Amino acid sequence: MVTVSLERLRLEARRAAGWTTTALGFTIPIWVVADSILVVLLLVCWVAGGEWKERIRRITANPVAVSVLLLFGWLLLGTLWGGGSVQERALGIKKYADLLIIPVLISMAMTVQERNRALVAFAAALLVTLFLSFSLFVGGSLPLGEPTACSPLNSCVFKKHTTHNVMMAFGALLFAVFSWKSQDRWMRWGWGGAAVLAVSNVLLMVQGRTGYVVLAGLAMLVFHVRFGWRGMLAALVVLCVAFSSVYQVSSSFRQRVEVTTAGITQWDPKVAVVEDSIGWRLEYAYHTAEIIQDHPLVGVGTGGFVQSYRARTQQAGLDVPPHPHNQYLFIMAQVGIGGLGLLLWLFVQQWRLTNFPGDRVTGLLARGVIVAIVITCFFQPALNDHTEKLFYCLFSGLMCSGNDLQGEMKT
Repeated sequence: MVTVSLERLRLEARRAAGWTTTALGFTIPIWVVADSILVVLLLVCWVAGGEWKERIRRITANPVAVSVLLLFGWLLLGTLWGGGSVQERALGIKKYADLLIIPVLISMAMTVQERNRALVAFAAALLVTLFLSFSLFVGGSLPLGEPTACSPLNSCVFKKHTTHNVMMAFGALLFAVFSWKSQDRWMRWGWGGAAVLAVSNVLLMVQGRTGYVVLAGLAMLVFHVRFGWRGMLAALVVLCVAFSSVYQVSSSFRQRVEVTTAGITQWDPKVAVVEDSIGWRLEYAYHTAEIIQDHPLVGVGTGGFVQSYRARTQQAGLDVPPHPHNQYLFIMAQVGIGGLGLLLWLFVQQWRLTNFPGDRVTGLLARGVIVAIVITCFFQPALNDHTEKLFYCLFSGLMCSGNDLQGEMKT
């Protein structure tokens, strides 16, 4: 009797874990508080699910899960050295703890149905975001309160403009894939229209420049998957034409490009930056590179970045950031070249597992997740920022999980 009850508990916990990932797919673009609650619930389901021997076997047999554990283990060791306070070290490793969601999902062997359900939920949340963004753009007001700096001229919703555009850029790919796979003509046109609206939202309505680059990267990925390496040349031509057209049509896009160009050309490492986001990023990268040069092997420790940066720039009276707005520099500054190598190795292992024979759609989306996060890491600490990190961890875990990784995706 006890054995039957325990088995029932495990089955219910496993079923609840699947629906939790679906709920996370919907809340990630929308609601931070719900994300945190659902992550805790997912861990509770994982603990209640049992089957520890089988779960350990799945993790050790999966190169992505192993790579995540190696990276997190190195970051955890990084708390043992450096100059950060105990609180800074604890906060530093806490921000990376969500990476463990990937091996957790892999160990539970999430099914193709659960993966697709989470993707549909994510698409639904982005459709809500897209509708509200257009409403704000045409002069409407949102009763839920817009994030800081969002307005009809920068119509981000739920998140700040950088995060909004990264999510919406991937949404454009997701909508296009759903259109491609839809059998019904009206559904195909509906998802296709949503993809076009998502692209226009990224380029014309929201001022997140990281999203511009992510969108370009995803476009090149689509051309490569569809036409092979020759498609990369075609993608460059299409992107150049699209860039020129949007630059001429959209004053907002043109202004963002000109501000970026001016920030790069006018930046001087010997002069403190004032009210220039591009200049600040270059300044942060410059001094972070000096920290890396002084500590190339093991860095200044997980959580030790702020103290090391302050010590280097205090006399000059420069701004001290919590991170250098670049995940690769941030990892190297904290745990050295070994940490960067483990991060890149994780991306390589993921890419190797995205070849789904007979299912190019799933492979395209899996690679889209990687391309989106790899590009975002150049411009912000994507493995520390809440939304981008959970997006990456959830869909990486789902894409790399399950016994039937080659199942046909249905929308």
